[in-house]
Amino acid sequence: MRYALSVVLLVVACAHTPPVESAAPGWKLLNATAGTDELQIRGEQGLRRAAVTDTSVRGPVLDLKRVPGKLQGTTYGDRPVDMQQRGNGIAGRVGSDSWDLTLEQDGSEMRATGQIGGHPSTFWMSPPKIRGGVGPCTFELVWSAGNYAGTRSCGPDSDVIQLQFPAVLASWSDPEVAALLAIFVQRN
Repeated sequence: MRYALSVVLLVVACAHTPPVESAAPGWKLLNATAGTDELQIRGEQGLRRAAVTDTSVRGPVLDLKRVPGKLQGTTYGDRPVDMQQRGNGIAGRVGSDSWDLTLEQDGSEMRATGQIGGHPSTFWMSPPKIRGGVGPCTFELVWSAGNYAGTRSCGPDSDVIQLQFPAVLASWSDPEVAALLAIFVQRN
């Protein structure tokens, strides 16, 4: 009897895994993945990553310089990025597309609303989840096991993705992080 009770207690104890804490616990916008200095997205198209510092984002598809309030560089090799923060928003161009996002607190989430490449876009960011529409894509991601995981749909294509943010992004402004997220989560 004692053995059976011990097994039951062990099974019950293992069934509840505590949530993974954020590597940037004071960051109110998102959770950060411990042990990484990279922004990463993993899905059916493979792994995309970029090293992030307080002044740059560099990887195979992103080469951005950050001066507080400004993001400039290229994405996907040849698409110029020139974005400028204005108060609680950020606007500019990615390639030939104009972007304009405004951020507002919406309950416990930060809502980004505007135009991304001619598409009306609204998405919400918070430590427990990221959801909404970015350009032609929609997504629903939940923080679990040290990253955000869920679905992304772009047109008729849908896939399961995992997204990780490094803690250094907590030093960026919310509009800068929103713009970086919007550039990175789209399929290209």
